[in-house]
Amino acid sequence: MSARRRLRRQRRSALVPGVCSGLALSAWCGFASGFHRSTPGALWTWVVSLCLVVGADLLLASGRRGLGPWRARPARDLWPVPGPDRRRRALAGVSPWIGLVLVALAWDVLGLDTGPDRPHLTISALSQAFRPLDAALLLVWTLVGLGYGLVRARAPGPDPVPGPSQAAPAAPSKGGAPALVPGLLLPPSRPAGVAFWLGVVALGLVLEASARRSGGRIATAEQFLRLLSGPPLARLALVVAWGYAGWHLFAY
Repeated sequence: MSARRRLRRQRRSALVPGVCSGLALSAWCGFASGFHRSTPGALWTWVVSLCLVVGADLLLASGRRGLGPWRARPARDLWPVPGPDRRRRALAGVSPWIGLVLVALAWDVLGLDTGPDRPHLTISALSQAFRPLDAALLLVWTLVGLGYGLVRARAPGPDPVPGPSQAAPAAPSKGGAPALVPGLLLPPSRPAGVAFWLGVVALGLVLEASARRSGGRIATAEQFLRLLSGPPLARLALVVAWGYAGWHLFAY
């Protein structure tokens, strides 16, 4: 049997479990979205989601060492390609992703500073106002955690040279504080806020598709995360930030 036919057979055999897992995860996120934050149900559903992701990532890590049942093939695309201008090319390649993160961060900060008489357009406030958005956000958060474990399991050989760090989201402020930014900077409409965050996701998908066709000039999401999580301290910071984001969005 040729290698190509063997690869096709492996993909077909993994299709059914993958589809079933995706449906089960989507159903779980829909169920968990029924619990409002700061309730025991919300706390426990977040804990279960956290344990599932951590357990899956540990299995991926053990498979990388040849101990576990889950195996992730090491990535063959060493990015950026070693050379004298490696750091410049790395910065240029990840700059679109950094720009997307900064745009989303700026919107969230402006949403935090919205006055009490206007709807807050942060992703956390909108997810509590719209249950489908809350379920979708939990699904994205879970997939980000699983994707991080997969990226680390696929990291080829030594960790890449550390790249630019990603700004951490600002912690939401409590109600009653005076607005630091005029509320007119954001539209007083929750649908507009939902449209913005859907646009962020759509732009990320377009950026990923463009990166795959750029011949290495633009980093894919996997390459960006692999570069970002190179140093051990960066890995720890990313895991803590991801866990705190889930606690704030779904449990607190």
